[in-house]
Amino acid sequence: MTIFPDVPRDVLQSAAADPASPAWKTIWEASCHQGTCFPASALLLPWLAQTCAAFSAQEREEALALAGFIAVDATDADRAAYAREISALRTLAIESLRNASTDTMFVYLQQAVLGFDCDEVWAKELDRINDGEVDVQCPECEEELVVDLTSDDPLIKPGLSSALAVRLHAEAIRATRSNVATMLQRLFGQLACPGCDTLFPVADHLAGVSYE
Repeated sequence: MTIFPDVPRDVLQSAAADPASPAWKTIWEASCHQGTCFPASALLLPWLAQTCAAFSAQEREEALALAGFIAVDATDADRAAYAREISALRTLAIESLRNASTDTMFVYLQQAVLGFDCDEVWAKELDRINDGEVDVQCPECEEELVVDLTSDDPLIKPGLSSALAVRLHAEAIRATRSNVATMLQRLFGQLACPGCDTLFPVADHLAGVSYE
């Protein structure tokens, strides 16, 4: 197995031996910076697949979150080279959803699955649910608004505006994550702009996000 050169072997060994080891912080910092993972980090995917398989469902949660970030930022060539490992990691993430330790981690695991699926938007944006709010821009008057996903805002018409939204919501319902399910309906619902009354899909107009 090729080892990621920016992480010493003893750090990887410590992390593989203990899911709570501070070595994981070192691995995160060497792999990603400000929400983007370095392409070379894809070398860690085989090690992550092996390590996650040895951990219990809850022990592997943070490692799977890291793997999802790495996978979505990997090159097409690396995704092809590590297709088997990515598939194995995806299966582990789906299994871990059932008994995620917290609502927050449930969302991170859903996001990891999207990373393994190469969804370049939601593999990085879904965890806005954990923030409890999203910034959007009205497509008509271009006013920037902050949408509170935690409250019953009368300006939001809850909904599930895409097949992905339906899938994520169904996962949350099956896992009895009612708070996550409710926030997903707000994230994938419609907002009435208070400035010009335009009704638009929240998820399609997140501020600063490119959907191309």
